[in-house]
Amino acid sequence: MLLNYFKIFLKVASQKKLFTFLSLFGISLTIMFIMIFSMTISKISSGSGPESELNKIILSDRVKTKFSQGFGMLSSCNRSLCEDYLKKNSKAKITSMFTMPADWEFILNSEYEKKRESQTDAEYWELFDFRFLQGRPYTRSEVTNRANVAVISRSLKELLFGEEKDVLGKTIHYTTIDLVVTGVVEDCPPTALNTAADLYYPYTIFPGINNGNNFLGPFTVAFKTGGSSGDIKAVRDEVQETIARLDAADTTCKVFFAGPYTQIEKLMSGNIDPEEFSKGRSILKYLLLGLAFLLLPAINLMSLNFARIHERGEEIAVRKSFGASGAILRKQFLFENLLMTLAGGLMGIILSYVVVALLGRTFTLGISMFVRVPLSFSFNLPVFVAALASCFIFGLLSGWLPAVRLARMKPSVILKGGEL
Repeated sequence: MLLNYFKIFLKVASQKKLFTFLSLFGISLTIMFIMIFSMTISKISSGSGPESELNKIILSDRVKTKFSQGFGMLSSCNRSLCEDYLKKNSKAKITSMFTMPADWEFILNSEYEKKRESQTDAEYWELFDFRFLQGRPYTRSEVTNRANVAVISRSLKELLFGEEKDVLGKTIHYTTIDLVVTGVVEDCPPTALNTAADLYYPYTIFPGINNGNNFLGPFTVAFKTGGSSGDIKAVRDEVQETIARLDAADTTCKVFFAGPYTQIEKLMSGNIDPEEFSKGRSILKYLLLGLAFLLLPAINLMSLNFARIHERGEEIAVRKSFGASGAILRKQFLFENLLMTLAGGLMGIILSYVVVALLGRTFTLGISMFVRVPLSFSFNLPVFVAALASCFIFGLLSGWLPAVRLARMKPSVILKGGEL
């Protein structure tokens, strides 16, 4: 029976070329966007470049202080919160504090240049797996002693020093100070959100960056765990216990600390207030957004399917007159629609790779209010299965109502020139 359905599908698809084209175009375009988004998010959340063990790392970059007067302040963590409390976490294998990569703008040879810079501690180089092309990272003693040292990326080395091979010991003028280069690392891919900088230097160089005791500042804190859910929970619980003690010590304000989260949880939380963030609500929100994204083109395809049924009214009426039941007609139409959807889905998957290959560096995806990353390849089985599942859901959503209407049609009315 399925073979007969398949033959009918091929014949109808070849005869109704306009409907076939419009259906395939809408489906493939939808699946292409789903795949591009999924591949880019997968690349970010699974780790790339130095973030090869991102699955073992949990991070937090938001703390909120809410005062008794009713107003609150939300920011990243300050230096004392990280140094005096969070970095003493006994459950984490490595704890590091750093600022997220930010723009560094300067003039070089009368030309405007923009690179990225990040302030870090020495543990940063243990937490992330950078590939050193020259030299070494700065040490704990250099960080403690506020040494004017820096690690630079390969692209910054080429920009500042041209073809010169050995740049160790060279100086870079950054704002008001000169930094001595101790190492050169391979460029990070832009999807490595926590590490994609060009200039790295000790956070202690500028002591005025601390904000007293209100816990607000520029730092992200990251904890390396054993990778299991139990290890992550143990680190997270100890962090929250630390925050609870700090909260209890000051009755004038309430302290809320985000996470720490895995990378995908951190992306889901966005810039949401940690007092209000709920993982369950966030998951539900994204599921509803995904469903809405599928539903809109499904409605459009549904209207095309109603038109296809109308075009095939006489054929269906004749088949029903000769004994074809409503259930058989429903199954046939749903089977045809699923085949059409899967064909469009496979086209969309192929198209997504073509678009990323050709335009990946031209177009960017907004990850947050301040961060955009180029479109990226990241093929893995879950993403592929999710795309096929989307095709299946898309086919059911767009085919069910037309199939039900088709099964209820009255052959005598259609054969006499009536409407479905």
